[in-house]
Amino acid sequence: LKDQDLSEVEYCEFSKRFGEPVPYLQENYHHPDFPLIFVSSNVKKDGKQIGVARTGGYWHSDTAFETDPKFITMLMPKVLPQVPRSTRFIDMAEVYAALPQATKDRLEGAQFLHSGRMRFKIRPDCIGLDIHEILQLIDQATPPVTHPGVITHPYTGEKVIYGSRGFTIGIKDRSLDEQSALLAEIFDLAESERFVREVQWSMGDIIIWDNRFMQHSSGRNPGPEQETMMYRITLKDGMPLCASQTVPAETAA
Repeated sequence: LKDQDLSEVEYCEFSKRFGEPVPYLQENYHHPDFPLIFVSSNVKKDGKQIGVARTGGYWHSDTAFETDPKFITMLMPKVLPQVPRSTRFIDMAEVYAALPQATKDRLEGAQFLHSGRMRFKIRPDCIGLDIHEILQLIDQATPPVTHPGVITHPYTGEKVIYGSRGFTIGIKDRSLDEQSALLAEIFDLAESERFVREVQWSMGDIIIWDNRFMQHSSGRNPGPEQETMMYRITLKDGMPLCASQTVPAETAA
């Protein structure tokens, strides 16, 4: 969407047209007045960091490391730097369709393991803890989860790879060598120029996408000397991850 000059209140209300907005599980990412908004920002106000800086610089699907992933993401710039800022996308249905049949056969019934552990940003309350204690906190908050490696999209019926180099850490009940080789084959293909699309941001833009299909990564972004701030909202859309699943009553939008 272009030319959308929305306040924080309007942005939150607009998001409800697409499902049920859900606050991110870590409060340090929240907008101070609007917890539905996840703030990716290097901007400081009165010497205090607003949101969290340097987020999403790797290929991932938002919240895939959660038991109940949020499938719709909205993103809107609040502050853009002088140099162009971009976000890159990969359609994982296109990637699945391009795989050799032998690889598709190896993916049959595969359960991918997901974790946000390696992407955790140290919070002020982590100061003074050792690495072991921090890792324990992460695993208590977001223990590794499994999701089908290949899903049937509940809206379109397409086969989609639900995994990313950022959050997918293995394949259940496969040898380490097989896990490593299979994931590398998939992600090397997905991240090739053939499948990557890049969007340049302008003020007033809103991009909305389905995390079942899309991986994304922040693209060519500025250093800390140029201020940037993005507003993200993630939503439940009332549908399951996969057409063969049902939506638990407590998670339906």
